[in-house]
Amino acid sequence: MQQVTFETPNAEGAICTAEIGVNRLKYIIRPPQTVWIKKSSNDMSVSCEASGLREMKKIVESKTAPSTFLNVFNGILPGAVIDGDSGAMYKYPEKVVIDFAGIVATSQPMPPYHNLDGLNPTHESTVEDMGPDTPAIRQDSIDKIRHDEAYDQFKREQAEAAALEAEKQSRIDSLDGGFYGDKGASKGTH
Repeated sequence: MQQVTFETPNAEGAICTAEIGVNRLKYIIRPPQTVWIKKSSNDMSVSCEASGLREMKKIVESKTAPSTFLNVFNGILPGAVIDGDSGAMYKYPEKVVIDFAGIVATSQPMPPYHNLDGLNPTHESTVEDMGPDTPAIRQDSIDKIRHDEAYDQFKREQAEAAALEAEKQSRIDSLDGGFYGDKGASKGTH
C-alpha cells in the first residue's frame, strides 16, 4: 500500500474515482484528500467530476519502485518474485493533480418539475420547489393557510370566552346583594 494525495485545482468540491487493475479496485476520493492505494503493476484510471458538468480523466502510470533494486541483498530472483506478486515493486506518484483550468462549465437544464407543460404537471408540481421565502411544497402552503386559520379561530374563541367571563362578572358585581345574596347583606339577618 502507499499513500497518494489527489488534488483538483480550479474545481472546488470535485469528486474523483480511481480504478486499478483487472479486479477494478475502486476508490472514491474527495480532493484534496490523501488515501491509501494498493500498489499494482496496472495503471490507475482517475475520473473526476466537478460542478458545471465538468469532467476530467487521467491515466496514472505505475512505475517500478526504487526499492526493487535492493533485492540484490535478498537474492535477485526470490526478492523480485515476492515484490512482483505483492505489488511492492511498483509505485504510483505521491501526488496526482487533475487541473480543471480551461474546462468551461456548462449550464444545466431545469428539472422537469419546473415545466408545467409536462406530461403530468400535477405530480411534478408537488416536488420540492426551494424558492426563497415560499413553502417547499405546494401542499405546505395549503397546510400553512389551514394552520393560520385554526390559530385565528382559537384566538377568537379565547377572546369570546374572556368577554363572556367579563360580562358575567360585571353582572354579578352590579347586583346589590350579589348573585347568591352574598353581597351587602348582614350576616345576622336571614
